[in-house]
Amino acid sequence: MSSTTLEQAKNEIDMTLNLSIFCMRRIGLSFDAPKSTTAYLKQQLMLVLSVCGICYHVFSEIVYIGLTLSNSPRVEDVVPLFHTFGYGALSIAKVSVLWYKKHVFIKLLNELAEIWPLDPLNQEDKTIKDNSLGALRMAHRWYFTVNVLGVWFYNLTPIAIYLYELWKGEDPTIGFVWVSWYPFDKHQPIAHVAVYIFEVFAGQTCVWIMVCTDLLFSGMASHIGLLLRLLQHRLECVGTIDQTDEEHYQEIVDNIKLHQRLIKYCNDLENAFTLSNFVNVVLSSVNICCVVFVIVLLEPFMAVSNKLFLGSALIQIGMLCWYADDIYYANLDVSISAYKGNWYVTNPRGRRALLFLIKRAQKPIAFTAMNFTDITLVTYSSILYRSYSYFALLYTMYSES
Repeated sequence: MSSTTLEQAKNEIDMTLNLSIFCMRRIGLSFDAPKSTTAYLKQQLMLVLSVCGICYHVFSEIVYIGLTLSNSPRVEDVVPLFHTFGYGALSIAKVSVLWYKKHVFIKLLNELAEIWPLDPLNQEDKTIKDNSLGALRMAHRWYFTVNVLGVWFYNLTPIAIYLYELWKGEDPTIGFVWVSWYPFDKHQPIAHVAVYIFEVFAGQTCVWIMVCTDLLFSGMASHIGLLLRLLQHRLECVGTIDQTDEEHYQEIVDNIKLHQRLIKYCNDLENAFTLSNFVNVVLSSVNICCVVFVIVLLEPFMAVSNKLFLGSALIQIGMLCWYADDIYYANLDVSISAYKGNWYVTNPRGRRALLFLIKRAQKPIAFTAMNFTDITLVTYSSILYRSYSYFALLYTMYSES
């Protein structure tokens, strides 16, 4: 692939990840080298502020949960604290992976550009590509919108409550965005403003981290699925064009090499994301359970914010499982497509090569949560089932108290 073609492929891939790149820059990370020393220093300062902000945000919530448990360990006092803590803890895990594996992601994006399908494509391949990229853009826009709206509903809810109570003729005070502990009296006027600004910043930073990592993973996973479907079409076309035996064999070998590259690419992506996927799977059931408990039984003023949080949590883990499931079955379908082609017109050497491809495609490639479980839509249903089980337990405890 020439340098011009490679640059064109990188530009197309960057366009599919534009929302992820936008969010990444908000926290001081980028896959592109800074253009100047000033830009580098600004980027590093933003990264330090972002990481320190969310680390203290999570720490303060842990302390508050501990104090609440020691003073009033009632279900209705403790449960509302856990879903925001879980979101923050997951953000820390994801930004750690994003920063530590940054060079891996750059390498993977460069490798993806080398096998990216560029025009001119035949009509069927173009349709497969357009449908895949169109669905990805829609999913990314919805996820981005729900998360940003959700955090700003949280940010503005204290002001909305203040205005509502003022309209009712009461003596209102502006509250805080999150329930957190601080080593000073946060109700003093200057401290109140500073804490409110900090909590807005910390909450928004958590959202930038979650969105950029989730969209990066889903985008790269979607592209693997796209390339596997294009490979399926290529295998179905084997033997349909009048070629020599050697040309048929070379076509099959090229398809096998592409399949091997996709398997390696998927394994490298799995290694990069396996830790954050594990934390995601572990915390998702708790987050969903706790926010449903709050929506159903507590805090009517926070209903809209919590419903957006619930929608974000469901979309987030659902998107992870959807694209992982898509790769899982797209790889299995490669073996079916190889058999559907006109393999019988090739020579014995070509058929043996196809047989190896079929056998390898029947071996699953999947994303895992630290190798504890494969991530598919079955995992998603298990998370929802556990969430309901936890909710039923909490509801029983709450009713009895």
